[in-house]
Amino acid sequence: MSAKKQAAREKQERSEPKFEDALTELESVVKRLEEGDIPLEESLAAFERGVTLVRLLHARLDSVQTRIEELTRSERGDLALEPLENDDD
Repeated sequence: MSAKKQAAREKQERSEPKFEDALTELESVVKRLEEGDIPLEESLAAFERGVTLVRLLHARLDSVQTRIEELTRSERGDLALEPLENDDD
């Protein structure tokens, strides 16, 4: 990745909430909507914020997955992925 692309990604990540903060905010939005004690306009605004947060979280997860795949590529260019062990056993 070029230094310019890396700098742009870092600037964008700094302007957005951290993943954990966005997830906490989304949980709060969902809780408020589930309670149903807020006016319609406020519910709509909360729903819109929730959708924004879901999209942000999804994009972050996709970005992390791509970075992990880049880091785990073998020298031949194929992925050297191994399944996670199941802790349920």
